[in-house]
Amino acid sequence: MQFFLDYVTGFFALSYFLMISAATKQHFVSDRYPLGMYLISGLSLVGIITFLLHAFLGDLTYYVGPLVLMTTAFALFLWAARHSARKKLSLAFDEVTKVDGIITTGPWRLIRHPFYVSYILFWLGCAWGTVHPSSIVVLATLLFIYGYSAVREERALRQSRHGDAYLQYRRSVGFFLPKMVSRN
Repeated sequence: MQFFLDYVTGFFALSYFLMISAATKQHFVSDRYPLGMYLISGLSLVGIITFLLHAFLGDLTYYVGPLVLMTTAFALFLWAARHSARKKLSLAFDEVTKVDGIITTGPWRLIRHPFYVSYILFWLGCAWGTVHPSSIVVLATLLFIYGYSAVREERALRQSRHGDAYLQYRRSVGFFLPKMVSRN
């Protein structure tokens, strides 16, 4: 039974990974592939290969929790993609962050960076599933990179013509986690 669940989890992880890989080329718009994206891509390859080796060799340490996290990541990504389809979002670390307005619908009502949260949930699931040092290093490094990239993107939004509206929006919506208590 565990062998079957390892395979299911592995195929689910591969499906998510392929979806976000395709979205990088189709959903996000950048003139050039930014240098930072090469780092993210390289780390992601190490992470997914490590996870898939464990999953397809029937050697996942845990599978229920990781599968729940990956399912949540998948749903959050699709929800965010649906609500941002008409906006021109830049790739992480794009030299010229294009600001095509502020998204405040869908998951953006709760958190300011739903794509990054989706990725973090996925890599957390991979690290939890394998409990392998390389998976944990990939998670920790990508968590730092996504946080840094989100801060850079917020700086670009504050400096754009949408800056005042963004500051107002930022007061009511959490960074990576929903705000539980309003300050108003």
